[in-house]
Amino acid sequence: MAEKWHAWVWIKWKPQTPSNAWEAWQKNEAIKGAWSTMGEWDSCLWVDVETPAQLEDFVWKTIRKNEWVAATNTTWAKKWW
Repeated sequence: MAEKWHAWVWIKWKPQTPSNAWEAWQKNEAIKGAWSTMGEWDSCLWVDVETPAQLEDFVWKTIRKNEWVAATNTTWAKKWW
């Protein structure tokens, strides 16, 4: 069975971001999962979109609208097992 590709949005928060800055996205049905991360990025979202164009639209109209977001990066992944 072929797995479908999944979109991921990596988020870097601005300094002094409040701990609840992500709450506006909590009820967004396109977001299938959210993680706090360590390393270069602060958070990761699993987003249900079908195309790179839909992902870019989602990032700029939803994620980047948040005043606390400093940077984003997007990737696609397909489950191996």
